[in-house]
Amino acid sequence: MCISVQYTPRDQLEEPWDAERQLITLPSELHEDFALRALRAVLHQLDIPQAESGARCWCGEPIGLLPRIPQQRRSEQVIHLGA
Repeated sequence: MCISVQYTPRDQLEEPWDAERQLITLPSELHEDFALRALRAVLHQLDIPQAESGARCWCGEPIGLLPRIPQQRRSEQVIHLGA
């Protein structure tokens, strides 16, 4: 697949398409169906033909919307195990 997808908070999103990195950035607030619609809208703007469902790259490969993993909080606390 030539195009990849990433998520970012809406207030940090500047342009959804990064041609240099072949990357589409979607707002992290969008849930599955809406994220797919937004992805298809960007692909349509790029003149990439789409089937009735899902999302396809220029090369014809499906573009998957990977499950989002929430950002983990980091702690200043250090734990030493064993000694």
